[in-house]
Amino acid sequence: MKAVVILVILAGLAFGGKWLYDNHYLDSFMESVQNTTQRTADFATDKAVKEANY
Repeated sequence: MKAVVILVILAGLAFGGKWLYDNHYLDSFMESVQNTTQRTADFATDKAVKEANY
């Protein structure tokens, strides 16, 4: 019975992941992660500070 519950949960996660992929929600998430990574890299290298217009 426990194995059946685990299989149902895994199937639900797989179906949910496929639904997110089909509706392009993962594209938006990955773009957000990429933008955050770029902003963090700019901050870490002081690029943002040098280019700021105060």
